[in-house]
Formats: sequence, C-alpha cells, structure tokens
Amino acid sequence: MTYTIFSTMKKLSNNAMRRVSYKLSAFSLMVGVFSTAFALFSPLAAAETNITFRYHDSEGPQMRSALDAFEKANPDIKVTMQRMSWGEAQQQYLREAAVGSAPDVVEIVYVWARPFSTAGVLRPLDDLIAKSPPGIKGWNDFIAADLATGRDNKVYAVPYATDTLAVLYNKELFKAAGISKAPSSWAEMRETSRAIFKKTGKAGFGFAAGTCGTPSIWFYLNSYWWSKGWALIEDAGGGKYRVGITPGQIAEGLAYYKNFLDEGDNPKAMMSACLLGAPEIVEGMVKGDIAMVSVPDFTALRIISTFKERFPGKPLPFASAPHPADVAGSKMHFGGRMLGISPNAKNPEAAWKLIQFLTQPEPAFTRFLTNYTPSQRTAVAMRSYPEGMSGFGEQLKTARSWGPYALGPVAIPLMWNATGRAAGSVFIGEKTPAQAAGELHSLISSELAKNQK
Repeated sequence: MTYTIFSTMKKLSNNAMRRVSYKLSAFSLMVGVFSTAFALFSPLAAAETNITFRYHDSEGPQMRSALDAFEKANPDIKVTMQRMSWGEAQQQYLREAAVGSAPDVVEIVYVWARPFSTAGVLRPLDDLIAKSPPGIKGWNDFIAADLATGRDNKVYAVPYATDTLAVLYNKELFKAAGISKAPSSWAEMRETSRAIFKKTGKAGFGFAAGTCGTPSIWFYLNSYWWSKGWALIEDAGGGKYRVGITPGQIAEGLAYYKNFLDEGDNPKAMMSACLLGAPEIVEGMVKGDIAMVSVPDFTALRIISTFKERFPGKPLPFASAPHPADVAGSKMHFGGRMLGISPNAKNPEAAWKLIQFLTQPEPAFTRFLTNYTPSQRTAVAMRSYPEGMSGFGEQLKTARSWGPYALGPVAIPLMWNATGRAAGSVFIGEKTPAQAAGELHSLISSELAKNQK
C-alpha cells in the first residue's frame, strides 16, 4: 500500500502533490482528534479512581501529606480527605452508612470495630487480608487485632496507630526531694508524691480527678487493678464472661487515689479537671508545679514542645517511665486507631491499597505521622523515641488490649461512666470507698447477667 501511494504521487504535478499533501495532513489531524476523543470518552479507557477518607485526629496537614505521597505512588487513585471532630464522628458515620453515603475509608478508635461490625456498617476484610496482607509481618503482628474482629470472627478493621499512657515526671523536682528514680510500685508512687509535696510544696502526682462522660480516673483505676491481676470484666471461656474483681478490690483502688487528694499532694483543684490532656495538667508540668502525671504520648509531646517553645535553650527536665507494677507487672491499655472500609465503598481494592500504605512505617510514620507509633509489635520494637519519651516505648511492651471489656456484653461507655461517678462520689466525700465500690460492682454484675446469653 505504501509503494502504490508513492508511485502515484510521483506522477502528479507539483500543485497536485501539494493538494494531496494538504489533504493527507488534514486527514492525519482528524485522526488525531478522534483518537484523543476516543481515549477520553471510551468506556474501555483507564479511568481515575476516586475514594474518600474520613480522618478525625488533629494532624490533618500531616495526613494530607501522607495521602499526597500515596497518590504519587498510585497515580490512578485520588483521595479526598474529609475532616470531622471525634465528638461527632461515631453518630455521623452510623447515619451515613445506614443510607449508603459513608466515606470509603474511615478512621475509628479501637473499641468501635466490634459494635460497628455488629451494626453492619463495616465491610469484612478477610478476603483482602488473605490476598494481600497489610503491615510489616502480616496480620498476626498487629496490636489489638482481637478488637478488630466481629462476633462472626471476621475482621472488620486494621489497627494502624497505637498509643498508651505512661508516667511523665520532672527530674528537677525529684532531685529537689532527694529522689533519684521513678517509682516502680504503687507504694513507691504514693511515697514519692508525698515526699515531693512536703519538701518542695509542689504537687506530687497530679491527675485529673473530675467527673464527666469520659473521666481520666477510669484509666488510672484500671492500671491499678490490672497490675494486681483484677479486672472489671474477664473472659470465663466458652464465649462467657464474668466480673473479675471483688467490691473490696474496687474499693482499694478508689481509696488509693482518694489519699492523694486528702493529703493535698494532688490539689483538690484537679477535681475540676476531667480529661487526660486537661490544660491544668499541661500547664502544671510546663511551669514546674507538678512533679508527675499520667498522660498519653501525644499529651506528653505537647508538654515537651510547649516547654521548649517557652524556655528555648533550657535543658529539658522531663523523663518518662511505665506505671507502677504489681504481681501482674506494669499494666496500661493499648489505645489507638483503626481503619475500616464502608460496606458501600465502590472501589474496595483502592481503599485497601490506602490502608496498606498507611500501615507501613515507611513512609507514613517515618516522614509524616511522626508523633504516632504503628500498631504492630515489630514497629514498636523498632521505634526510637524523642528525648524524655522512652518510657512510653517501655509501657507499650507491657500494655494490654481492652479485650473482654470491648468484646464482652457490658458496654465500655457504661462501665467508664459508672466508674467515674463512683470515684467522684468518693473524692468529694459523698460516699465511702466501700459504698461506691459495692454499687459499682452490683451495677456491672447486673448488666452482665442481663446481657450475657
């Protein structure tokens, strides 16, 4: 065909050749235009996949940078990040999932996965995990993986970031009181706090003792109870649960923390503070008015960064350590976040790629979410902590999942709120530790009996 065209063209006049040339050029242009149009509008053409991601934590800019890196690595996928406060997150997502408008990927806290799966608002992930496991060493390396399963034993979310509480303390106040190390037992913590208050006039162990819907005393009491081998709810085997603590043991924990308030080494003003990151705690540590606090790692980082900003060039006075230990060791809970896929996601494979990306330490945590620890045992062992923060890594090694608290028939919010009310009634002197403990034990026992099948 090529030979015939050129043979014919040689026989034409110059003008005729120019006319043929112009026509061929026009034809080529038309072919190019139609080819472009076909590529743009053909259903067979590769289309860009768009997914939505609902993110609730404060590090929005950092997460957006991580998503940009994901898009660069996956140019056929674009991610729209939606922002919402944690206070609205749960109910808003449940409403959207009910009508099929939930985001493709959603950030949830550890203890939401089980109730969300029961409500049918998360997609099972077992097929995706089997096809392409997430994380560094696969599914079994994930922290709090038990909380990601539904009652049908299917997996509904992937843990991606974990945290815990540890003791942050002021080395200068310790030194002023003649104390050289963090307390390793509950008796030592009580004596350390008392000694600092007597010798320096500063608060020894400053903890939020106020009552609200989500009071901090819940975490402190459970740390005390768990280290002694007690628990409000424990696994009884065979799919059954039981109360794992006596009224007297509950009362012991209540009396322990009340003593700090009674003797003044935790100021009574702390009864107006309720949350783990309360301004009274942050400012008290930054100003040097409190010697010890029990806070999550992100609150500790805020204390440290605020101190550095306010006192540039001054040596950092803070160090950290695990909570006191007893017969069961030093215990605190794994807190953290999971990522789930909504049942109405149109592109679950693309959503899964995003989850896989965000559960890899490199680059998600090494470059962007640097204040967070990936929810994998291997990642915890590998992580290096900033100055003053090594105690959080040590606490993570001995922390425990909420386990039966989240998987059993008694709702955590009910126990959390009731424990806070019991502690509050003791702290203000309305009830004795024994009275409040008896009522709390009775409430949990009754709720367990009512809901257990």
